[in-house]
Amino acid sequence: MIWGWNKLLSRLVLNDDMAELLVRSFTQETESVLNDIKKEHGLDTGNFRNGGSWDKRFGRIKDVALQNDLVVLTRSRGIWTFVCVLDLGTGSLYIFSKEKNLDVVIKNFGKKSIHYFHAFVSLNGGPLEFANQQLTLFESLTEEYENKRLLEVQKILGEEYPLVKQVIFVIGQEIDKRVVGVEARLFNRYFELIDKADWTAYVFKDEYSDVAVLNEEVVESMDIIPKIKPSVKKRKEEIAKKKLLEEGKKEEDNG
Repeated sequence: MIWGWNKLLSRLVLNDDMAELLVRSFTQETESVLNDIKKEHGLDTGNFRNGGSWDKRFGRIKDVALQNDLVVLTRSRGIWTFVCVLDLGTGSLYIFSKEKNLDVVIKNFGKKSIHYFHAFVSLNGGPLEFANQQLTLFESLTEEYENKRLLEVQKILGEEYPLVKQVIFVIGQEIDKRVVGVEARLFNRYFELIDKADWTAYVFKDEYSDVAVLNEEVVESMDIIPKIKPSVKKRKEEIAKKKLLEEGKKEEDNG
């Protein structure tokens, strides 16, 4: 159910042209590239396909983002490396996944193990209409769990942490390994859906999707993809400085 923040997403997401470029990069077919690799290197089993598909997909997303003054972040958890995209204008961080994987992550929310999606969503706001909320769920989230989420997202984002105001998930919906739809979804910090936007019209046609997200455990490395334009770098620094000054002023006022 979508709560009182309906249509908030329309003020946070990218413009239509940029959304289309990202979605097309996310959903463009990878099968032909993987088949060429298989033939060239004699990879009979095809076990490389899941990771290889994401490597190609993330590469396309990275290229489009950098060409359009977006900040690209790459992060690693165990053997899994993923790319996310930050829009400095709105502070929105875009995470790419498929619906099947997201459903599993949401189902495990609040349990002992903290998936990096659980950490990311902690940056979003809380519920506005408490009468409609599952208060038993909220009460079950201990202070220790919330602290772990905070530490995890700070560890993942590093110096980009002050720049992120909210996290938006770009979700691929599949039937028979084919991407048939894409939605941008905004959740509150308890993984309840606040708002969504249908981006299916931007899906690259004839996509045979083999999207798969591996089960990541520990963040091992953090890198910003190079070749960030000087104007973007300067803007990042200005936003971070402004946020630190605002936090300092709040502390003085509270003091």
